[in-house]
Amino acid sequence: MPPAKPEVTDGGDVAPRSLFRKILQGSSLYSLPIAGTALASVILLPITTSYLSKADIGVLDLLEKISLALTLLLGLNFSSALGYFYFNRTTAEERTPVVGTMFAGSFVIGVLAGGAGLIFATPISRIVLTSPDYGKYLQVIFLLFPLSFLLEAGMSWLRVEDQAPVFVWASFFRIGIVILGTLVAVGALRMRIWGVLTANLSAIGLLAVVLTVYYFRLYPFRFDWPLFVRMVRFSVPLGLSGVAMFVIHFGDRFILPHYRPLGDLGIYSIAYKIGMLISVAFGSFQNFWNAQIYQIAKRRDANSIVARTFSYLMLILSFCGLGLIVAAKPVLHLLTREAFWDAALLVPVIVLAYYARAVGDFFRCIFLVEGRPGYDAACNWIGAMVCLAGYFALIPRWGIYGAAIATLITFLTIGAVSVVWARRLNPFPVEGARLGKIFLAAAVPLAAYFLLPVSSRAGEIGWAVLLLGSYPALLVLMRFPTPGEWNLVKSLPSRARLALNS
Repeated sequence: MPPAKPEVTDGGDVAPRSLFRKILQGSSLYSLPIAGTALASVILLPITTSYLSKADIGVLDLLEKISLALTLLLGLNFSSALGYFYFNRTTAEERTPVVGTMFAGSFVIGVLAGGAGLIFATPISRIVLTSPDYGKYLQVIFLLFPLSFLLEAGMSWLRVEDQAPVFVWASFFRIGIVILGTLVAVGALRMRIWGVLTANLSAIGLLAVVLTVYYFRLYPFRFDWPLFVRMVRFSVPLGLSGVAMFVIHFGDRFILPHYRPLGDLGIYSIAYKIGMLISVAFGSFQNFWNAQIYQIAKRRDANSIVARTFSYLMLILSFCGLGLIVAAKPVLHLLTREAFWDAALLVPVIVLAYYARAVGDFFRCIFLVEGRPGYDAACNWIGAMVCLAGYFALIPRWGIYGAAIATLITFLTIGAVSVVWARRLNPFPVEGARLGKIFLAAAVPLAAYFLLPVSSRAGEIGWAVLLLGSYPALLVLMRFPTPGEWNLVKSLPSRARLALNS
């Protein structure tokens, strides 16, 4: 049965229902690798917590963050420029040099960044990890920088061209290598830190080669030097913005070891892995939305599309955030040793922080649509200043709990600034009444969770399920769904049967 052609409006745009279906399908596909990554973390959690000490986990967390920091600082967030320049051209012939320039430029920048990292590996280890002994791990990470940058270019290209199935297969290829490599190197060979690094770096290198070969099979290579210069200029503010976001996300990892033992950092890392699972929902949507918003913003009905999309996003994120908070304690009790159970106390703060981050990120993409990447950088650097002030004020006194609270305050600040600035550039409306119902439906079970704690394992699981089920029930009682949405929900069983029969 051939796929149905999308409906179009009188203006030639895809009809809203077809567009929402495309957003849902694209986000659903992009959610698979993110969910796969989260599932891999859960699968590997018993292995890493059994064969690695809390200090080992803290060191690995810092190694990852150092790599990310230098990637953002020296890599200029170059691949983020692809969407803007790609959609400013209309034909495949015009877009070919954009993609080729992105691949070649990313590799060259990766070589330069990796070389700089190799030179300063030992000093970085001494300053950040308080010992030069970890410099050997950093040297291996920096050697793989050219392939890491190439991989990021390849994955950005797949998102911009909406090659979601290829993106999913590539992501699961990487996930599979990480799982297999970790089981062998850590679980069987007891290589500890080296085992985790070997698994992750092997996945990066192999996938980078595969995607590059795939690119050359589809495109003739064309490099445009003037275009490269323009892309660098566009990406520099995004790189600075990325550095600011890095400070916000991970600055606490660098400050905590100076006030608390690495074991506390291990607990904090576990709490972050759970709390940031809300990014499974938002990240999958963001992978599609940030690449396609350039086209959506040009529609005649862009205002209503953006408003309704934001409501649906908040609907899903509220459900996911509630689920993570009420499930954190029983999950930790089932999957980890008692030494890691205190991480459950941090999860609600981290979930709320990244919920606020999602709101800000949704509106900040408007800065790029309007060709104002400097706004993005300024917004994030305001947040970075707030965050650093919070870290130095709260971490010495309250340790990992102060770090989590500082992160929450920061993302609330960024979210507020993003909304105000974005609406000045392009005053997209929101559905205020419907958003209020969403927040209320999540707040009631969340309040019940904190006011009525349960101590037994079976009780924790049952209470979590009941609270999560109350969320859609409250939405129905408040008459959240529109008649059209109700009809769509009622038609899902018949649609599913039709799809299975075809």
